[in-house]
Amino acid sequence: MKQIKLYFFLPLIALVVFSSCEKSVTIDVPEKPSSLVINAILKKDQAIRVMIGKSRYILEAAQGLDAYVVKNAVPIIFENNIAIDTLVYEAARYTYISPKNKTIRGGYTYTIKITAPGFSAAEATTTVPSQSEAPEVTRVKDARVTSDGVHKDEIVVKFNDPAEKNFYLLQFFQAPFQPGDEYTVYCASTTDKDLELVGDNADPLSTDNCYDADNLILRDDNFNGQVKQLRFYIESNILQDRMGSGGQTTKPYVKLSRITEEQFKFIKSFSVYNMTVDNPFAEPVNVFTNVKNGFGIFASYTSATKDL
Repeated sequence: MKQIKLYFFLPLIALVVFSSCEKSVTIDVPEKPSSLVINAILKKDQAIRVMIGKSRYILEAAQGLDAYVVKNAVPIIFENNIAIDTLVYEAARYTYISPKNKTIRGGYTYTIKITAPGFSAAEATTTVPSQSEAPEVTRVKDARVTSDGVHKDEIVVKFNDPAEKNFYLLQFFQAPFQPGDEYTVYCASTTDKDLELVGDNADPLSTDNCYDADNLILRDDNFNGQVKQLRFYIESNILQDRMGSGGQTTKPYVKLSRITEEQFKFIKSFSVYNMTVDNPFAEPVNVFTNVKNGFGIFASYTSATKDL
């Protein structure tokens, strides 16, 4: 027995020590009443549409959308502090719409104030950004071939940035089959340092430069008042022209939107939230909200498109 090494017993000792330290802990999470949730990102020159729901208690089992829509709210819309309409509920789309068909106007400030039985009153405000201009676009087909034999087009996007604080959302779309359809591009490769890192790209250990081409956001801190140019590489087969449902040829395109700082923060925080869903080791994420006495986002934007 004297020849038995001590290291033979170390795993057994550790097992005994750690198992003896186990302790069950019950955490009492106080239940809070539901708050109103606003979901509205309004586009210039389009009719006002707002979704209104309620928040869910953290330990409450998730249910379908219908269980969280607030259908008896009274949402009043103000334009530059003047009440212009009271929205009405449209059951088919779970949405509140403008019965007067009021649209969003550039440069104006809009406020929504909502009351509903059983909830504290909530409100939010947004100022519509100045009109976004269509970017200048240069495309070189089959500019690059990857080691896997995948052909990629080079897309250079150039636009003028006004001498003011601006935030942008850049999106690439495949050619639609019919007007109004939007088919986003899932990957646009770039090394541009002005793009905000969101999703997988926000991982400091990530070496992937494939960005979600539906969610390219940037602020003009490094190019305020100047011309901004971005270079992307996108798979060639994704950017093919299509024959539309009416026999017409449709083309892929890029959309440049000037967004509010609130929408910029919402997109960034929501992408982090999506990365942590169902991850028991992730830290809790607070999604940005600009709603007083509630949650959600109330924002506005302008946009312009250019065919590729």
